Amino acid sequence: MNKHYEKIAEDFNKVWKFSDEYKTWAVDKIGNYLKLKSSDVFVDIGGGTGTFTNMINKKFELKKSYCVEPEFKMCELAQEYSNIEVICSDAFGFLKNSQYKYNKILFKEVIHHIKDRKSLWHNIYHTIEDNGRLLIYTRPKKNKFPLFKKAKEEFYKNQPSYSEMVEELEQSKFKTNVSLKSFTFKLSKDEWYHMLKSRFMSDLSVFTDTEIMQGIDELKKENTSDTFIIEDEIVFITAYK
Repeated sequence: MNKHYEKIAEDFNKVWKFSDEYKTWAVDKIGNYLKLKSSDVFVDIGGGTGTFTNMINKKFELKKSYCVEPEFKMCELAQEYSNIEVICSDAFGFLKNSQYKYNKILFKEVIHHIKDRKSLWHNIYHTIEDNGRLLIYTRPKKNKFPLFKKAKEEFYKNQPSYSEMVEELEQSKFKTNVSLKSFTFKLSKDEWYHMLKSRFMSDLSVFTDTEIMQGIDELKKENTSDTFIIEDEIVFITAYK
């Protein structure tokens, strides 16, 4: 991952102002697609501040949950949760360590940061337990967020195609399933503009303060109401051994 998240680590949970209902929805979907149960050893790759790792662990009362995160400042914050084990490492570093046994693994909104995906899928296929499951939680290349034009172009450029990932997984002998689900929520304009200014998505890190403000001005012309109704379309790619 890049240094973007190191810079915003302390404010990360405040910047992502999605509702509690959204988080509950996401946790339920993850549990459903991964078929989580209490005997599972769960790995959250790129787990950030551990918010979702913690919520998932509590909801499904898992045997063990690892939050794997390469940014040190994020790891420090995740370590505040006593019910998860935090490993400050990238995905490849974690997979190389044979002491970690697992049967469920999640990539939530991080897959666009991983360059050598084919090697990653190969490694997971050979380290995950039999009947294990992998879940990629990501967005289509054209997302439905109210982003300004240049931000949409940047997101499109960086986001891998989900059909491409499915093909890669199947080449690594995984069986796959794809499902698209949407969650709609409402944010005030001030909250949304604060998220943009804080560069809540790594794709926004390439823009200067001036460019962000120009983008916000663009959005103000498009939306004159006090709120944004935001549809977040999520692609769930399930792979199983």
